[in-house]
Amino acid sequence: AMKFLGVLLVTVGLAWGGVPSCNTVWEDKCWDEPRQQCSTVQKPHTVTSTKEECHTEYDQRCSTVYDNEIDLVPRKECNTIQVPKVESVPEEKCRQVPEEKCETKYEEKCETEYEKECTTKYDEKCETVDEQVCDTVSETKTEYVKQTKCNLETEEQCHDTPQKSCSTVQKAVTKHRDEEKCSTKYERQCSTTYEQSCTSTTERQCTTVTERECTTVNGQEKCWDEPREKCWDEPRQECKQVPKEKCWDEPRQECNTVQVPYTDYEDHEECTTTNQPVCRPVPVSKCHEVEEPVTSVVPRTKCYNKPRQVCEQVPREECKDVPRQKCDQVPKQECNTEYKKECKTEYKQVTKYESEEKCHTVQDKVERKVAREVCNSVPRKECKQVPFTTTEYRSETNCKTVTEKQCTKVSRKTCNYH
Repeated sequence: AMKFLGVLLVTVGLAWGGVPSCNTVWEDKCWDEPRQQCSTVQKPHTVTSTKEECHTEYDQRCSTVYDNEIDLVPRKECNTIQVPKVESVPEEKCRQVPEEKCETKYEEKCETEYEKECTTKYDEKCETVDEQVCDTVSETKTEYVKQTKCNLETEEQCHDTPQKSCSTVQKAVTKHRDEEKCSTKYERQCSTTYEQSCTSTTERQCTTVTERECTTVNGQEKCWDEPREKCWDEPRQECKQVPKEKCWDEPRQECNTVQVPYTDYEDHEECTTTNQPVCRPVPVSKCHEVEEPVTSVVPRTKCYNKPRQVCEQVPREECKDVPRQKCDQVPKQECNTEYKKECKTEYKQVTKYESEEKCHTVQDKVERKVAREVCNSVPRKECKQVPFTTTEYRSETNCKTVTEKQCTKVSRKTCNYH
């Protein structure tokens, strides 16, 4: 490039004409060259890990051992003797006492009564009457003369007579009686009990610790106390009373008095009135014309007594006993003899022989085993995971862009034309 610039200047100078006078000048050409500058720095990093911490705990373990001990045990030696004792002994004497219990019952008692019923009857009574009849001796002349003749005749006349007829009938009557009806009902009963419920939880525990941190600056180590929070999960058992409802069906008997219908039969008297025709003969006078011969004697009358029968109706009363049934409810007392036991207590003197013990004390040797508890402490290792925090230093590269001045020698030719 520099050669090309020189040639170009020469050519221009020649073009303008003249002889050029040239000299070469060297100059410094500088610029800012960007450059990345990196350095390695130790940076602290907090690492949380767990470690197992163990400690020894002692459990108390006990066992029962038996020692032999001899005791003097007092023992009674007794002899039994018979001792007479007079006492009054109650003796129950009973006898059967008759007791009459009566109950009134009603019975239907019917009896036949006779009522006198009379009827009038008519009997025909005839008698012979001498009637004077005269005849003419010379001539007998008979003439028929109409005469009204009345006779008593019986005529049956009837009329309705009301007659009451009664009878006892059993009629069904609906009655009610009280009955106790019970049913079992179940009532829900509940009670609350408390049970202990435990859960294991971890609680975050933290504490502030200081850790020594150092770094190198410009070849010199600088250190300081860095406060750091150290945390771990502390296991903790949390217990609480949890209510638990327990329910059951409690049977309960519920009784009510209800009216229960039942059919009973009662005696009722039923009467009916009926019209019954009653007929009886009644004497009635009935007349009719009768032609009777009349004899006359002409010219001489001869009279004589001629018997003639004359009849008449004579009333006669005829009575008879008519049976009628009459029923009544007659109370009847039924009695039963029941025997009741009556007892009374009598006392009599009885001699009894009672056994009585006479005793004295004897000492017996008795070997017994006495329990004794022997306890030992048994070590037990108990471990738990404890979190802890450590600081690690890691190398990190920090880079930054810096500018560096770069320079180079640049030649420059200066020419003068003469």
